[in-house]
Amino acid sequence: MNNITIVGAGTMGHSLAQVFAQGGYQIFLNDTSQGILIRAKSLIEANLETLAEAGLFDSKDNSTVVEERITYTTDLAAAVASSGLVIEAIVENPDAKKELFSKLDRLSPPETILASNTSYLDIYEFVETKRPEKVIITHWFAPPHIIPLVEIVPGPHTSPETVGIVKKILDDLGKQTIVLKKFLPGFIANRLQAALSLEVYHLLDNGYATPEDIDRATKASFGLRIPVLGLVKRVDFAGLDLVQHILRNKSYVPPKVKGRSDAIASMVSQGRLGVKTGKVFYDY
Repeated sequence: MNNITIVGAGTMGHSLAQVFAQGGYQIFLNDTSQGILIRAKSLIEANLETLAEAGLFDSKDNSTVVEERITYTTDLAAAVASSGLVIEAIVENPDAKKELFSKLDRLSPPETILASNTSYLDIYEFVETKRPEKVIITHWFAPPHIIPLVEIVPGPHTSPETVGIVKKILDDLGKQTIVLKKFLPGFIANRLQAALSLEVYHLLDNGYATPEDIDRATKASFGLRIPVLGLVKRVDFAGLDLVQHILRNKSYVPPKVKGRSDAIASMVSQGRLGVKTGKVFYDY
């Protein structure tokens, strides 16, 4: 497999193209917008420059080689005509993904693997192709050229061969891959983050602590252990007899899933939307 296509050149897509190009593949980066493709090229150039400055990438000559491996095109048919793997990284909209996969199934060679970068959608419920054994989810994390994890989520008809091929490609890129046994909304990492976020919103909404103190509590305690032990190995070190005793303590009740947060709603109403607006819980 020499050629790989990325469909969608936005936040995730441009970085996916960069990762595969750095791995030696010839890449077709496709988008419906020429403007987005131009911006994607600029972002990739900036990413490589930043990696080089940090000592994580070789000289500018290698940057040129990597950049030359990427072909930018708005022509979907041309982009997928010779690729053995196509990864869609478009908007998280079932109708849009269904339509795209239908086009990919029609335009791609029959042996091409079709992958989705969805972070939560069960594409296996609505995507229709003549190659269900070659359809798979590969969930990357932003930014893909820095974050090593990729969650591989096969569907009920995805073949073991497809899983094996995709896993080997990603492993050879230096990614840390995990294969889920079956589809689960949010997969692993996002489910863990969602559970923790519920508690954060509970603490903020009810005035138990400031954002600064919540972050300090995280970074100065269990946050130090997670990169070393993970979450399950931490249980081994705590001792299962102690864990069993803690589980019997029913004074802790997890926050209910309300579908909203007063703290978040207040920020949004003030136009404080994140780092992109300069001022949120912290002043950037």
